[in-house]
Amino acid sequence: MLTYAHCVPGLEPALDVLGDLVASGAEPGAGVSVLVAGREVLAAGGGTQDAAGRTPWSERTLVQTYSTGKPLVAVAALLAVRDRCLTLDDPLVTWWPAYRDHPEGATTLRHVLSHTAGKPVFGPDAEHVPPHRADALVDVLAGQAPATVPGQQLAEHASTYGHLVDGLLAAAGAPSVRDRTRQVAAALGVELWFGVEPGDLDRVADLEPLADGWADGYLADPFARDALTRPPGLLDPAYLRTEAWRRTSFPAVGLHADARGLAAFYDDLSREDGVLAGLLGADLRAEMLRPQASGPDAFLRRDAEWSLGFNVEGGEVGMGGIGGSSAWWSPAHGYAMAYVTRGLLDHARVDAVATAVEQHLADAVGGVR
Repeated sequence: MLTYAHCVPGLEPALDVLGDLVASGAEPGAGVSVLVAGREVLAAGGGTQDAAGRTPWSERTLVQTYSTGKPLVAVAALLAVRDRCLTLDDPLVTWWPAYRDHPEGATTLRHVLSHTAGKPVFGPDAEHVPPHRADALVDVLAGQAPATVPGQQLAEHASTYGHLVDGLLAAAGAPSVRDRTRQVAAALGVELWFGVEPGDLDRVADLEPLADGWADGYLADPFARDALTRPPGLLDPAYLRTEAWRRTSFPAVGLHADARGLAAFYDDLSREDGVLAGLLGADLRAEMLRPQASGPDAFLRRDAEWSLGFNVEGGEVGMGGIGGSSAWWSPAHGYAMAYVTRGLLDHARVDAVATAVEQHLADAVGGVR
């Protein structure tokens, strides 16, 4: 059953889809939010927050959403560019002398943000480093050689993305991803957390695999397996339910958020007069959204197109997380949407709800574009 449900007239079919997913057991706990031009036209949630099934999902429930947080990492880096702490195209070693670069080409922030830096996997030295030891993980990345010449191979930096940026920000004397994200969230009036505060831990949902081998599609590939298992624990629900993890800032995969927070981020991003546009400036906002790298992605094992922090193929600007959470802005349909779930499997659930939204949105809100 749905624990809360609000929508403009005409979008009830999308509520029905989510309700059916929850009632059937396909969705143990999730929230969805859809915004059009700053107006939330749909907000719903259902199922439970905890694996024991005792706490209903609420509008205040937070859940780890894996890679949906990567765009916030990029925003933190670009705000440092705005402040002239960094540039997009000078070598990282300009600020970070300890960074081990490739002998055939220098790594830039543009390479990092577009997933072409050549360090998509933590090296073997990270196999026994707990995820909460951020400084040690940054040191591992700084000391390992790029696997490929920067700019020449596309591979989503699945777990390394945030630590590469945080290492650079620290070296340049700029605010961390965690601190910048708090500033951005406060400016937007939403909740987006890299490291949940102690007083909010009781609102965090328990991640729960919905099938044995839910991540086998990734783990069967040696490259992706290394990317997701170094450091250890990133796919272990028991570890991900610990206070130590939930309080850790692990920006590549550790964002804790609710659906409205992520949807509001994308809705604001879509507007030239939005908060993010004001913070970044028109030029950096445009650069962030512009496609930067495309082609076969070694981690995703399919063609991909990346801007500075966003997946931009298919006419949408967004980011999905392993397991099922996703958030995006659809310029073609004129809406921003987020679906956050504690059930780890695939994106079939969000696809079903999004299909219903797109089928009925134009009639419901007057064809807003």
